[in-house]
Amino acid sequence: MPKAPKAKVGQNKKPIHPNSRKAAALSRKAFREVRISQDKSARSKLDVLAEKCDWFRDNFDPDKTVYTREELCELSNRYLHRFDEEIEQIDIVSRIGNRQGNQHASRLAAIKLTQDSDRNELESVGLEVPDLMNKSTFNQFKLWGGETKYAQNFKLKKIHKGDIDKVEEETNVNNNSNDEGDCDQT
Repeated sequence: MPKAPKAKVGQNKKPIHPNSRKAAALSRKAFREVRISQDKSARSKLDVLAEKCDWFRDNFDPDKTVYTREELCELSNRYLHRFDEEIEQIDIVSRIGNRQGNQHASRLAAIKLTQDSDRNELESVGLEVPDLMNKSTFNQFKLWGGETKYAQNFKLKKIHKGDIDKVEEETNVNNNSNDEGDCDQT
């Protein structure tokens, strides 16, 4: 019984003519993969923006008409420290008991990654937050129901590290002056 000839690797690969149907199909397939990857990255940016706007929606004062720059910087500072309480709770849980492994390692890693990206954004180009100093944006923000697709319609304001540092210094100076005034001088 004769043996079947062995298939040689790469022998059946003929060059494809650039005007052929096969070349057109391959180029469509490659273009589609690029387009889908771009859509996924655009969606993820929109999701991050919607999540950020959602946090601000949950933490802003709806009784105000607009925010001042100092109040917006203070709110942005609270946004940057939004995970502090959760990190503290994880530390408390990990210290209790005689566990060797860290059961919250993945959550801590996700928090650290988010904090690092927010901090890098703040220090480089500035943190984009909803412009709550603008009355029309503020009213639009009040009416927003939390839908991701409408988050891109908000006017955004960049808050820089210097702005937040200046507001923190002013609040520290005000707190120190209030503390000195509270002393009884008898």
